[in-house]
Amino acid sequence: MNHYKNLKLASDQSILTVSLNRPQTLNALSVEMFDDLSALCDELVESNEIHVVIFTGAGKGFSSGLDLSLFAQGASQWTQDDLRVMIRRWQETFNKIEALPQITIAAVNGVCLGAGLEMILACDFRICSSRSTLALPEVRFGIIPDLGGITRLTRLVGPAWAKEMILRGRNTSAMEALRIGLVNRVADPGDMPGIARNWAQQFARLPFKALAHSKRLINGSFDSQPAQGLKAAEYAQLQLIGSEDFYNAIASLQSDQAEGESRSARMELEQESQTETA
Repeated sequence: MNHYKNLKLASDQSILTVSLNRPQTLNALSVEMFDDLSALCDELVESNEIHVVIFTGAGKGFSSGLDLSLFAQGASQWTQDDLRVMIRRWQETFNKIEALPQITIAAVNGVCLGAGLEMILACDFRICSSRSTLALPEVRFGIIPDLGGITRLTRLVGPAWAKEMILRGRNTSAMEALRIGLVNRVADPGDMPGIARNWAQQFARLPFKALAHSKRLINGSFDSQPAQGLKAAEYAQLQLIGSEDFYNAIASLQSDQAEGESRSARMELEQESQTETA
């Protein structure tokens, strides 16, 4: 993996941990950080070694959102075309995260606001510290979540809760986020990283191709008719049945069954022997 100025990477076998690394700004997302995330995704798509990616934040928070100093410095000079290019480039970065073949887990520590929340919505799973605060506060500044947050949040929690979070722009606690389905688990701050790691290890032990195909089909189900989904599932299954992963899993299952039958037979013999002795 390349070195990225705004990201801290740590790999262990098939698991990559990616920390947003601007702790002095609570990991506010800058132009350079978006570029780093985009380039990293391009690397991961080509990787055969990494099967699970954990996204987290260095320091006390996941991300405070978009770096507002960008707007303070240059907003008055940007044209509509400048803004359009920038927004589309950032949208594409989160689209790349969502489309990664790897399983992605957001380990949310501390605040997760605005673009930070839009980023974790592009991940497959969200495991959250009990002290975290999540929000899409854009309406307070007279703008909207424009990096996929509106669509992804609505799909995840439904329109009623999406409207409450987006239109009111209010903070949401970790437990409320769990209750509405925004996050998958909430844990004590000290336990959260370990739980995210445990999930990653479980996914790393499963056949990667089957996970990648299943993830792609789930993500694509929102934009396809049932018949299209069935056809896509058929195509994926034809590639998986007969694969090395499939045969290894079947062989392991048969071995476990044989061992279980042998164990049952031994127990029956021992019970018969005890009965005869009695």
